[in-house]
Amino acid sequence: MKKTTMTLSQARLERALWQADADMTSSGDIYIRLTEMGLPSEVAIRLKELLAIVRPIGEKIISLGKIIALKIIDFIEKHPNLAAGIALGAAVSSLISSIPLLGQILAPIALPLGIAVGAIAGHRIDKANGGAMSSSIGAIIIAQDLIEIASVFFQSLIDTIAILSSDFDT
Repeated sequence: MKKTTMTLSQARLERALWQADADMTSSGDIYIRLTEMGLPSEVAIRLKELLAIVRPIGEKIISLGKIIALKIIDFIEKHPNLAAGIALGAAVSSLISSIPLLGQILAPIALPLGIAVGAIAGHRIDKANGGAMSSSIGAIIIAQDLIEIASVFFQSLIDTIAILSSDFDT
């Protein structure tokens, strides 16, 4: 996990670059990228409300919704099989929960288990495509995969929040 400390001016520069990227990207472009990644068009259309969120940060008006959407897209593009595995796990758990009588009992277990199994499988495929996967499987390897997934996701989230909120500390 990469831990770097940014200065206030570095964070402001990064945020300005993100804002420039958001300004150059239309909502239609984001919709196209999301649907090309396999997101159902109904879900992509509902994200329109997120794209419209703008907030003042410091002395600037920031397209917060677009920046968050672009960061999510970047994460998914860097980890495509992880995202697909999570979606597949959620879909399977949804199917399990729709089974009459038994589905209601299995639903609380099926959703987190389906997402976790899908995420691990997708993460392992991403690692294999990058040439960084070992062929061994065991409880420790699976735990390491879960830690890697959480680490990558939360580090990306922390970096994004830190940069977007850099002017709140002053």
